[in-house]
Amino acid sequence: MSIAPSLSEWLEQPERQARLSALSAATTLPEMVMVTLQLGLMVARWLLETELTHQAQSPQAWPVCPHCGSRLHSKGFQRRQIQTLVGAMA
Repeated sequence: MSIAPSLSEWLEQPERQARLSALSAATTLPEMVMVTLQLGLMVARWLLETELTHQAQSPQAWPVCPHCGSRLHSKGFQRRQIQTLVGAMA
């Protein structure tokens, strides 16, 4: 999966531009550290969401249940939210 074109588009969004501007405007090391941590978490969430979406759309070969031997299957797409180290994932 090539993320370079979509990363460029992602960076062009106003929220990300505001964070990049905040980094340029930071005058102390602690300010710079906080802004870069926020940017890093934003990138990590975006990468994780992109990969999860990619995997969800890929064909899946479902294994058999180790207990009963019947083939496992998807119950379809469900709206979910999970809290991770990089923030809430929807």
